Amino acid sequence: MDRLEGVLSMLDYSLNTRRKRHIAGGILMSISLLFGGLALTIMTIKTEEDESDKYIE
Repeated sequence: MDRLEGVLSMLDYSLNTRRKRHIAGGILMSISLLFGGLALTIMTIKTEEDESDKYIE
């Protein structure tokens, strides 16, 4: 429990200004968009592979 309190205290201290929170939010949004794009790419690649397997047989 002390470890969790320490982490939360560090986050509160490091994001104490509005500018820092804005930068951290932008970084988190960029990371989520990156992983969302990768997931979409993987889903579309798998669909194309499945369709091409039908024509081989």
